[in-house]
Amino acid sequence: MKLTRFTPSFDLGRVADFDQWLRHPLTGFPAVGQLLGEFLPGAASGRLATDVYEDKDNYYARFELPGVKKEDVKVEVQDRLLTVSAERREKDGEKEQSYSLSRSVSVPENVKGDAIVAKLEDGILTVTLPKLEERKPKLIAVN
Repeated sequence: MKLTRFTPSFDLGRVADFDQWLRHPLTGFPAVGQLLGEFLPGAASGRLATDVYEDKDNYYARFELPGVKKEDVKVEVQDRLLTVSAERREKDGEKEQSYSLSRSVSVPENVKGDAIVAKLEDGILTVTLPKLEERKPKLIAVN
């Protein structure tokens, strides 16, 4: 069951988002954001697109990280908050540019913290968050 699809955007009502808008006022418009991305890598893509979903045994969080090596990815869970940070490096001839990407998502209470696994494959980072046994739904037989 898919819970949510999050595509980076911002809300001018929040101060932090308003500061982001002041730094990059046109990134909220997709076509202009793509154009900015061509000339200013990172300007339109400082946050990661994320999918969050679950099945009966696990929660999953998928992050799009095209062109990022696994040694440049940091995944941590602290106080029910999963944070993924990555450093993307691009080389243009002699010039190398790097910029940071990050995203944080809330983690449900019923997650086994010591069994969380992260896997990066084909530019997609999948973080598997196993559910606690006592919180999983149980089928009760009717006699």
